[in-house]
Amino acid sequence: RYTRATLPVPTSDKVSIVELPAQDYAVLRFSGSRSGPAVARRTDQLASALAGQGWKATGPPTAWFYDPPWTPSFLRRNEVAAPVERAGQPGSAASR
Repeated sequence: RYTRATLPVPTSDKVSIVELPAQDYAVLRFSGSRSGPAVARRTDQLASALAGQGWKATGPPTAWFYDPPWTPSFLRRNEVAAPVERAGQPGSAASR
């Protein structure tokens, strides 16, 4: 419902509003631990799910955490995400 022109002005100089280009992401949702090994395991699962599905990661994966640390682990919403493009899409290595 907002446009760049109608966004509220940030009240802190530590906040910047920037416009980013649209990008597709592959995302794997999980609950539980947010530890390094847990995130690495889920990142590997995401990569395995993408393999052979016609999608190629175009950048490093990131972890997204939505809940405060006191949320019980089984109720947490966590995600690992990687920017992707269709294999063979213009600009991808497969189309060159």
